[in-house]
Amino acid sequence: MKDKRLFFKCFARSLGIFLLLWGAAMAALIWVNYQWCREDVAVQSNELSMRIRSGEIILTAQPDNLGIVRFLPWEDGYCSAILTMSGGWLLRDYGGQLFLRAYTEDGDRLGQTQMLMGYTAMVEDADPEEEPVLYLVLDPVLSQEQMLAALDTLEGYREPVLYQGDAGAAGTEFTGLRAVGWREGQVLYVQKLTLCFETGEVVLADTQADLFPGQAPQSYSGTWVEFYSPLLGRGDPEPQLERYQALAAEVDELEERIPQTAQGGLAFGGGQYSNAYLDVGAVRPLASNYYLPELYALTGLKPVLLLTLGAAAALALFTAWLEYRAIRRERAFVRGAAHELKTPLAVLRTHAEALREDIDPAKRGQYLDTVVAESDRMAALVGSLMDLARLESGGKVEREPLDLDALVENGAARLSLLAEEKNIELRTQLAPASMLGDRLRLEEMVDNLADNALRHCTPGGAVTISLAQKGRRITLTVDNDGPVIPQKHLDRLFEPFYRGDEGRSRADGGTGLGLAIVRAAVEAHGGRCWAVNRTGGVTFTVVLPGLQSKT
Repeated sequence: MKDKRLFFKCFARSLGIFLLLWGAAMAALIWVNYQWCREDVAVQSNELSMRIRSGEIILTAQPDNLGIVRFLPWEDGYCSAILTMSGGWLLRDYGGQLFLRAYTEDGDRLGQTQMLMGYTAMVEDADPEEEPVLYLVLDPVLSQEQMLAALDTLEGYREPVLYQGDAGAAGTEFTGLRAVGWREGQVLYVQKLTLCFETGEVVLADTQADLFPGQAPQSYSGTWVEFYSPLLGRGDPEPQLERYQALAAEVDELEERIPQTAQGGLAFGGGQYSNAYLDVGAVRPLASNYYLPELYALTGLKPVLLLTLGAAAALALFTAWLEYRAIRRERAFVRGAAHELKTPLAVLRTHAEALREDIDPAKRGQYLDTVVAESDRMAALVGSLMDLARLESGGKVEREPLDLDALVENGAARLSLLAEEKNIELRTQLAPASMLGDRLRLEEMVDNLADNALRHCTPGGAVTISLAQKGRRITLTVDNDGPVIPQKHLDRLFEPFYRGDEGRSRADGGTGLGLAIVRAAVEAHGGRCWAVNRTGGVTFTVVLPGLQSKT
């Protein structure tokens, strides 16, 4: 329970720090993105309308025989189709909408952005030789409910563009379309529009509206169609339609003020979508209005925000785990050191108090010997602690050219008598190996590994020290016969004071820091070490960087 509290405390602290850093970084990123988005929105919302107002884009049919370009009346639908195709995609990436309405020089409506229109090549049933490119105008004949139904159908398609042979929204093949309506030039005012698939038909529009009284509608068929709409953006069609209607209503309000503003040229709206303006003094009179969601500055950033937030949480978790592990290791180190010092201190106190009493003089020398022995034991422990602290704190390690094979051979010679006393065969298999290192640290490493092997080798067994070099890689192994170490303890053998195996107790001698000093010395030289079990024994391996060998 205490460990869990410690981990969650570390995690809460780390998470708070990382969230603050993440928030600051994201705030800067959002600000930069906002500046870029604002400039892009200004271009998308104004460039097209400015080109139309200046006369650069002419929303008319081809010049007549006299070369005079004349505006088509709004009823022809050509201007509305062009406005929709040119401006329907603008601001869509931001979840916004752009509404445009063009006028004649006399102030009459010429055309406006359509809620839905199509572009296709269709063949008239009565004249199969003719295949004109037609603009399909749907707004005049669709009610609001019918428009929403049509948009719901088209939301399932990409762009949406449908070609004969392509798969539809449900994965069914598109086979063509049929339309019934009234044609004027390149514009077809649709009364009924049907999309045909191999599994059935989808009626996109079906109305009894009679836009041209006394003129019968004609039937057409086609193999492809592209739909355009400012409502086919992000979000549900219903709120998109409501925003479109609000944009149009604000432009209607501006039209009512034309007589008061005609001389000034510009009129600006101030409603819910306060981006409406009407320029009646331009070469081509035009009204414009657009909508943007409040959080449009986050466009393109949502995946980044989520991914970086997840990364911040993951880093906080990882940092908390490292901190938690370090704290546990520190606490275990303190407990181990206290435990190792507790026994000799108790012995010292006991014998010191006894010496203060009137004891047998024959025992005084024995007590003094015990005091000296325990003092030496504590001095060795403190010395080992200081060595470990210096190594782990990144203390300076002397570097000099060394023949590691000679160093290991000398270390084995120093322990040969101890091996003989324990009835253990000490073997060496040493190949030439050279490196740059600290002689004292490396001697201490070899002594600790060999001493550890001798202390845990079974009597009558063998300890084998091997050394080899290949290229710049030096491998030192110390192998001893004896009981294997449980797998769960192998990775922790190099921790200070760790004794996972009860057989490896202080009764065997040592301070409990030998293997920890080995790892610290090896890592200080840029190497690594580990231990593995084998049948009937344990092998310790050290890998160190060496000088380039000749083999």
